Amino acid sequence: MAEEQKKDKKAGGGANKLLVIVIVLLVLVLAAVGALTAYVFSSMQKGGAAHAETVEAPVKKKKKDGPPIFQKLDTFVVNLAGNTGAMLQIEMQAELVDEDAKKRFTDYMPKVRSALILLLSSKSAEELATPDGKVKLKAQVKKIINESMDAGDEEPVDSVLFTSFIIQEQ
Repeated sequence: MAEEQKKDKKAGGGANKLLVIVIVLLVLVLAAVGALTAYVFSSMQKGGAAHAETVEAPVKKKKKDGPPIFQKLDTFVVNLAGNTGAMLQIEMQAELVDEDAKKRFTDYMPKVRSALILLLSSKSAEELATPDGKVKLKAQVKKIINESMDAGDEEPVDSVLFTSFIIQEQ
């Protein structure tokens, strides 16, 4: 009978060890899942707005003295992408950070116009018909102008305003 009790204790002891091992493994798996979840959420907060084609940390801008500085671009008339024969006529003005930016903007105008013609003619009428499409285009135009002016990290163009926007479909 003493031998039977020893066998029962050994069998019960093995079950306890197995239970402890399962609990430890379960805790490790839960910790790994928690760490992965924290990593995903933190990376979403850092780059979650990257939807957008590349988002950079906002740069603090100095408050300007006086009225804003605007520079009108010549009217653009381009054929839109696709086989619809649609055309876009657009007039824009750039809001510049200062008078130096205005001079630089004028100096780089041929390069800016070329880049904008390529951008505008790559768009379809469907893309530009929605308000969201126009907002995206404004951001792209601003980016293209600043890049064409070899601005680097500084942005001589604060914003772009559409003063006329006509899509003609045939």
